[in-house]
Formats: sequence, structure tokens, C-alpha cells
Amino acid sequence: MSRVVLVNLASLPMPGNQPIFPIGVRCVQDALDRAGHVTRLVDFVEAPRDLTDLEWLGDGWDVIGFTIRNIDPIDITCSTHVDEYIAFVNRVQAELGRRGIDPLLVGGGPGFSLFGGTLVDKLGLDVGVIGPGEQVMLDIACNPQSFKGRRSTVQGRRHCGFLTDTLRHPSSLMTAYTNAHRAMIGVETRRKTCYQTCGYCPYAYIDGENAGDLKPMDILAEEIHGIYSQGFRRIFFTDGIFNSELRYAKEVVALVRGLALDEFSWSAYFTPKPFDDEFGEMLQGSGVEAVVVSPDSLDDRMMRNLGKSFDTRHMLRFLERSRKSDLPVRVNVVFGGPGETRESVRGSAEFINENLLSDELVMHVGYRVLPATALARQLGMADDQLLYPAFYPFDFDVFNWVIQYLDSRFVTPQLMMNLMAGRAAARKMAKMELSPGITPAPGTAYLALAGQGGVSGCDH
Repeated sequence: MSRVVLVNLASLPMPGNQPIFPIGVRCVQDALDRAGHVTRLVDFVEAPRDLTDLEWLGDGWDVIGFTIRNIDPIDITCSTHVDEYIAFVNRVQAELGRRGIDPLLVGGGPGFSLFGGTLVDKLGLDVGVIGPGEQVMLDIACNPQSFKGRRSTVQGRRHCGFLTDTLRHPSSLMTAYTNAHRAMIGVETRRKTCYQTCGYCPYAYIDGENAGDLKPMDILAEEIHGIYSQGFRRIFFTDGIFNSELRYAKEVVALVRGLALDEFSWSAYFTPKPFDDEFGEMLQGSGVEAVVVSPDSLDDRMMRNLGKSFDTRHMLRFLERSRKSDLPVRVNVVFGGPGETRESVRGSAEFINENLLSDELVMHVGYRVLPATALARQLGMADDQLLYPAFYPFDFDVFNWVIQYLDSRFVTPQLMMNLMAGRAAARKMAKMELSPGITPAPGTAYLALAGQGGVSGCDH
């Protein structure tokens, strides 16, 4: 038996940070608890005092796990949370040194998984976990000393408890997060490596080789009931794509409808295919807040460049079915991807103008380049070069083209403010050299924060 404390670094008070309920680390803690280990979750939303008072370090822990959900703030800006993570872990290590104690230090979580090897070094950890963490953390807790000083990463793997164990959360933690306005909590319904090939997305890398476990409906119902009884009224199904397996997605929607919980709503990420008439009809009246899809471009050439498995024909059919069932829709578009030109911006804008309602567009400019993605391979950049925000080369005139071609009903004051802030941030970012043999398209610039030792390039 080991004593394990898990520190939710995503709950640190940081500029641009929006703490959400720590579903991932709770899965790890639940697995450890069931195996008989002694655990504690340190969350600074639940217990702000633990941020400054590090007395909890003196409770005889064999293992300290640090979880990182996001590397950057949710909004795309030239900023990062990396320096805050490093500063806090350094504080912890200094206090451990002062007390003369030397527990095993472990890193994990989705954001950590992207930069596992780099962050093991930057944070001074013994070992890092890539992907699902329950089974590896059980191995670690059984023999912490065998992992001491490895300075390497371990690949996560399948945890059978996902199919058998109902995840219930501590009341104090639930209360801390339900106090937030319109609080939402994540619910995991399946574990399966994403089949999509989007060039910017690292989900498949984070998930690892996972053939696909589908949570039984009775366990899923128990988890939703438990969440609802603790005061949450909004959930987010955390699957990479909710309807990637349409049959199972229909079962989940039927379950939600059957529960008939008052004032209950849910959301998820969807794909335009598979999406049939029956599914649209089932979603109607199910409490879904929005059917969120991410074509990222609405120009067929650009969609191919981005690695999409669908095109504008599928988007049109999706919109037609959504309209028929009166579904709330949100369409994510990000300008500035590989090969973006004035013509492709105009093509996307024309599709938007002709087919979307004024409140259905969610728009950004610029693709953050992440490890293990097609964009990273195209640029020939190593993982440690991407730890601080780097964006795929794009023509700064994209900002002007968007305003020029979009109908005025989409060009809201908020959108204008976002575009101006994005353009100002982009112009202040330091330009970095591309790897030998990599040449950006004419008129583009490679953008990245200067000072990968933690000095922000936004001020230069």
C-alpha cells in the first residue's frame, strides 16, 4: 500500500485559466482508492489555502502526482501556463528538500502527455505517464522505488475498471465546482482512439492504442444520477467525437432522454458524419445545448489540407438534418491553416454567409502547432520547440480577408475585438527559423514565442 497525493495543476490561479472539474485525475484517484492505497487530491478551487500553505507535503506521501490538463489558456493567444507549472513544482521541490523528504514525483494528464519527455526534464520529475493513467499509476503505487530517478515516460494502457466501476466524486469537490456560474462537469462514455486524421489534432496520440471500451448504460446512468444529485445540471460528454460510433451514441441519447431530469442539459463534440435523420430526431428534446461540429474550414480544398474525413457536402446534409429537427448548432472555423489563401477564405465565407445563422459561427485565426501532429511534421519541429506557443505560418492579410468576405451579421463587436487582439498578438510574436528544407508559402511568417526558457515573445 502506498500513500499518493495528486495535485491538480489545472486549478492553479493563472491568467486566462478557466478551471473545470478534474475528471481525469479523479479517475486515477478512484482506481487507487479501490486498490487500497491512501490518496488525497489537492485542488486549489476546493482548497485555495493549499496553494500557499504547503503543510500537506508533510503527510508521508510515497508518490506525488502532478496533473496538467492544458498547456496554454483556452483562448488562442501568445501566452502559456508552462512557467506557472514550473514555478509551482519548483516550490514543492524546495519545500520537500527543506523537510528532507524524497517522494517519487510523477507527471500526467492530457496536456502533460503532449510534451511528456520535455516536461519530465523541465519539471524535474522521476517519471511521466502518457495517455490514460489509471493502470500505470497502479503499477507505480505498488512499487514506487522501482520508478525512482528514471527521468523517462511510460505509455498508459487500458484500465478494465472503466467498464465495471461507477465513478462517484467527493461532495466537497463537487460543491467547490458547482459554485461556478453555469458549472459543467465531464462524463466519459467511451475510450477509443479517434479515427479522424485532422492535421492539427493530437487526440489519437494522447489516447494511445485503444481499441474501444464502451461504458455500460447502467453504470453511465448511475454516474449521471450521482452528478445530478450533487447539484450539477450540465454535463459534457468528453469523447473526442460523440457520434463516431452512431449506434452507441444513439444509446446514450436514449438513456439521457429516459432519465428525464429537470433542468438538465448536455453537450459534446460531433461530426457531420455519421449523422442520420433518426439521430437528429433523437437529439431533439434531449436537452442538448448545442451540436458542435468542427470543419475548421468550409472550403473543400482547405478541408482536405486539414485532413478532414468529410467535406462541404456532408456539412450541408448535417445542417439540413439539424434544421429539420430544430437543433442548436455551433460550427467552429479556424482560418490560417496549411495553404490558406484569399480564395479559400472567400470560399469559407461564402458557405458561412449562405448556410449559417448569425449565432452559429465560432471563429478563430491561427493553428497552434502541437507534437505528434501533421502540422508539426510539416514544419519539421521537435517537441521541445513547441512547448511554448508556436503557430503554423499564415498570411497576416487573413484578418483583413475575413472581415472583407463575411456578412456584416457575423462581424460583431466581439469578433472585431478578437480579430484585432489576435492580429496585434501575432505581429508581436518572434519569428523563428524553420528546419532545413522547410519553406513556408510566399507571404507567410512562422510565428512562435521567443525565449523558450520562459521569456514571453509577446513583449518584443
